[in-house]
Amino acid sequence: MAVAGTLLGSFLTFLFQRRAADRAEAFAWRRLIREERLAAVSSFAEAVVAYRRAQYDPFHRRTEGRNGPTLADAQTEAYHRRMVAQQALFRVRLVTDDQSLVQLAEEALEATRLMWDAADRPSLEARADQAKQALNEFVLRAGKHIRS
Repeated sequence: MAVAGTLLGSFLTFLFQRRAADRAEAFAWRRLIREERLAAVSSFAEAVVAYRRAQYDPFHRRTEGRNGPTLADAQTEAYHRRMVAQQALFRVRLVTDDQSLVQLAEEALEATRLMWDAADRPSLEARADQAKQALNEFVLRAGKHIRS
């Protein structure tokens, strides 16, 4: 009887420890996923802000009539910032299965790209505001996604 009680106690202890370990592992996994999502979303938002900022320079160079090397440099910088933002978008796609979040990210990137075609200062500012609003919508949705 004592041996059976000891074996039963050992078995129950094993079960409880295993359940506790499984819960701890699941918690650690959820925490890691949340951190990865936060890093991806933050990197994307940062990259789009830098891209939006870089979109101003080519516009100013064109309107000032400086079509030489300074315009080429500004365009190169804008292209580089777009590439960085696209890379960050790929990371967002990797860490989420929420297609509406990915769609908002794509819209924010596209709205920022459209700043390139601005014909005058009011048009540029309107497009910049649209890009800013699109990014804000993405960030708000991403915050809800990360917290859930």
